[in-house]
Amino acid sequence: MKLKRSLFLLVAGGYILSLVFYLIWYYTMPYVSPYGKNITVSPNIKIIVVFITALYLFLYFLISSIRSFQKPWESFFLVSIITLLIFVLIPSVYYVGYEFIKANNKIKIEKIRMRRLKVQIDDANKSITELIAKLEYERKENDKLRAQLNEIIKKTESKEGGQNTKGDNIIQRKSNEDFSKRKINLETGNTYLDKKNQEIIFKIQIISSSTRLATNSPQFKDLKNVWEYKDNGLYKYTVGNQTDLKLASTLQSEFRRKGFNGAFVVAFKNGKRIPVREALKLLN
Repeated sequence: MKLKRSLFLLVAGGYILSLVFYLIWYYTMPYVSPYGKNITVSPNIKIIVVFITALYLFLYFLISSIRSFQKPWESFFLVSIITLLIFVLIPSVYYVGYEFIKANNKIKIEKIRMRRLKVQIDDANKSITELIAKLEYERKENDKLRAQLNEIIKKTESKEGGQNTKGDNIIQRKSNEDFSKRKINLETGNTYLDKKNQEIIFKIQIISSSTRLATNSPQFKDLKNVWEYKDNGLYKYTVGNQTDLKLASTLQSEFRRKGFNGAFVVAFKNGKRIPVREALKLLN
């Protein structure tokens, strides 16, 4: 009877010591959440207390049943080993579980971040593809407009040449049917008018630069027959060769639509620039 009481006190002492240690550790340990600032993970105190109680009850019945464990030193050694294991295992198991949850949560967060990053990359690739397609479409449209503009210039110049030739033929036929004196006067008048019209030329100025530009400069946008002249220390570039201000104004509008926003009509007499108003007075 005295032995059983001694064994009970020994096991009870180890049990109480384990509970006290666990409760001190439980209420003093810093709770750091593996999930976030607003979530904490703490050991379940009820489950731990039940586990410790069951373990010491099992230990008490084990020592009571086996005589070799009933010796004072053997039973004290066994209870001490169990108590030390509780001191070490419970915090260790908690921290291992904490690190496992933390690592698992980190993996989940990284997967979510990678999925978001993948979506952003896919969206960026889609935007780049759409931008490339748009730029290619704009390039083709610009090529078409440039070709149309060059065609308009060629047709306008050809039309002007044809009109001048036709006018000369009509005047010549009428002159042959008149009297010789009238013929001489008419031919003299026609010669004066042709010379006057050839002196006045309307062009479209598209670029003005402080430095001289090469004929294949990207600023010309593949335009052909660009004419250069220097005025007030600047190099100025024009296209077209019109004798009619209305045709020149139409050409000016075409160039502005093609990207030459600063295009405007300029007038020349014998290769020298003059104000447009002065050119109109000379023509009229």
